[in-house]
Amino acid sequence: MVNYHQTAQCLLLTWILLSFSLDAKAADIFSSQHGVRLTAAKQDAIRCPLLPSLPSGLSVPLPPTPEEERDWRTNAPHPDVRKIVEGMGKYAGMILIPAGHFDMGSPEGQGRVDERPVRKIFVKDFYIAKYETTCQEFCDFLNNKGASSARDGSLRIKLDHPDCPIHKCGKLYKPKDGQENKPVVYVSWYGAQEYAAWAGGRLPTSTEWEKAALFTSRYPMPDNLAMPVETESADVQDALPGRKGVAGMLGNVWEWCADWYPQDHQYEPPAENPEGPGTGAEKVIRGGSWASTDASKRIQNIHRAYPGGYYKTVGFRIVKD
Repeated sequence: MVNYHQTAQCLLLTWILLSFSLDAKAADIFSSQHGVRLTAAKQDAIRCPLLPSLPSGLSVPLPPTPEEERDWRTNAPHPDVRKIVEGMGKYAGMILIPAGHFDMGSPEGQGRVDERPVRKIFVKDFYIAKYETTCQEFCDFLNNKGASSARDGSLRIKLDHPDCPIHKCGKLYKPKDGQENKPVVYVSWYGAQEYAAWAGGRLPTSTEWEKAALFTSRYPMPDNLAMPVETESADVQDALPGRKGVAGMLGNVWEWCADWYPQDHQYEPPAENPEGPGTGAEKVIRGGSWASTDASKRIQNIHRAYPGGYYKTVGFRIVKD
């Protein structure tokens, strides 16, 4: 009898080794945990992986075994579209996600351990950007505030990486040709957080992100390892469309969230407006990217990344209260 988990792990390990560029610490941990010898990286180098590295072991979702399979469609709320209001004034380019309860997470037998169980969560109303933050918008921020973080002087965006979509021309930061409306990537969590504050908003909590995705997504993804066909991100307005003009919640770039990733899967969030654990080592990212399998693009899927890292497939969008 075929062992589906072992087969999936072997296939996935091959894909990881081909697709991921791991930082030095992650490479050491990965080698020791999985018996794979990777090329040594300089310990002081900051890599920019295609996907978030694996600081805590194999974290890419695996498919369920046949006996565990369930209907992958979620019991997503079917919102009255009249309640999803277009923002005006300082909320232009955003939509209102109304206050109320929703079912967050996956039921037993579905999804991953960090998605379970389903919890009834109340979230206050908030506005979320229709689109991910673009390279042009981030350049406006850099030209106003500079590339160095006020927190510790680190770069908000990895400008010296050849694939970074932004460069400095004279005294100004500009998108590279054709990148103006692409989602900005190679931005650290700190850089994303500082941009959001400058723009009068903040990063969404993981809970807010999931509720917004449930309310706006038209095309839930199946729980399988189907490989993507895309070779790069789409312009933000051309990404996977949702309700009321929202685009790219799934499958364009991963999106930074405000929360620390729960190290202990027994973490029990409060029933109202949870903000995640008080401390942690990695930040939550949601939504999957153009380089992700369908399983990573599911609304309930939770992944994580080092907040000081710069990643080719991680961007963000903002929310406002």
